[in-house]
Amino acid sequence: MRKEIIILILLSSFFLSSCDKTYVDNSSLVNTNHLEQLYQEININDNNLGTIWIYCNAPNYEVVTDDDEGYTCVDDVSRALVFYCRQYKIKPEIKYLKKIQSLTNFILYMKADNGYFYNFMFPNDEINTTHQNSVPTPNFWSWRALWGLSELNMLESPELDDLKSKTAPIMEKLIEKINQQFSKPSETTIIDGINITQYAISPGADQLSIIIVALTNYYQTNKSAMVKNLILNLGQALTKDQFGDKDTFPYYAFMSWGNKWHAWGNMQAYSLLYSGRVLQNNTFINAGLNEVKYFYPYYIEKGFIHHFSIVNNNDSLVMDDYSRFPQISYSITPMIYASLEAYAITKDNNFAKDAGNLATWFLGNNPANQVMYNTNSGIAFDGIDSENDINYNSGAESTIEALLSMQAIESNGIAKQVIKNYR
Repeated sequence: MRKEIIILILLSSFFLSSCDKTYVDNSSLVNTNHLEQLYQEININDNNLGTIWIYCNAPNYEVVTDDDEGYTCVDDVSRALVFYCRQYKIKPEIKYLKKIQSLTNFILYMKADNGYFYNFMFPNDEINTTHQNSVPTPNFWSWRALWGLSELNMLESPELDDLKSKTAPIMEKLIEKINQQFSKPSETTIIDGINITQYAISPGADQLSIIIVALTNYYQTNKSAMVKNLILNLGQALTKDQFGDKDTFPYYAFMSWGNKWHAWGNMQAYSLLYSGRVLQNNTFINAGLNEVKYFYPYYIEKGFIHHFSIVNNNDSLVMDDYSRFPQISYSITPMIYASLEAYAITKDNNFAKDAGNLATWFLGNNPANQVMYNTNSGIAFDGIDSENDINYNSGAESTIEALLSMQAIESNGIAKQVIKNYR
């Protein structure tokens, strides 16, 4: 145990020294070296499938599998597809194009007959059809697959035309499933004295947000009235799960699941701002702006938050079940996206600065004072478990979410300047 601790201390010291104040102005914040280590291409039925290893453990950063789950999943492959599609827009290089093609092939291979997706695959290339987080149901991995495929279909590249043709009917079938599930306005229920929409309970507002982003992408290339109505209906449900005001807790925060707000995947504000901009819906835009403007500062002031619940106490909303930890990359990225979308809509520099300030979490502005993303190696630690306890592993989710954050920051000169000034 003592030897393990010493190794981790040395690892941390090396990590920090490699991310010190030395900074080259023209260097990129985006380093894909570690993500490429997690990437593995396999061949099934003469098709090249791109996979991403889920787990990669310190101190040697070797990829590992999980006996119950497998070694790769649609959830993380879809994350990587979103990243590479956006990277290809920035730099249309062949290396990104090949990743887009192989990752898409994996997602297509994991499609089930019912229109949803299996999630996990074992190292022997066998699909995990039994794990509760792998069965083809209306759940995170199916929605994220749709998001990834929708990003692909927004790219303008003749080399991708055949692949886009293959994905079109798959997306259409899944969107039809979504329409069957969410075409009607959500009913409400009461939890701890709080009126919450049923959609925020099942499947959860966090899942709705992924769906809205994917549908908004799809709508821009397929002006479907059904899709537009779906976005409007789901967005209206999200707005009903926003509580407080600029002076009253929880300061316009959108609940994530039931009456609980949690940091991971809190894309509610981003999904409303993005869809609101595309559909020119001021109700969505104003709701999203309110959370970014009033809740995000509270979140940072509290030293970042993992989760809390709200309960009704004598007609006042009070906090319950509060925790600051763990803190992970997947908690920061959605807020950076929302802040930059708020800037894109309003051109208010403060929102771009907010995005940059949030991104400094990766560079040491966090409760542990620990650099969480190494721009020299591309390694992103898996999380902060307490002020004195770091999870030094660097798996797919933390790595890709860190890269998505840095990719977004680099798209905005104001936000990137905040990073430069911090470093």
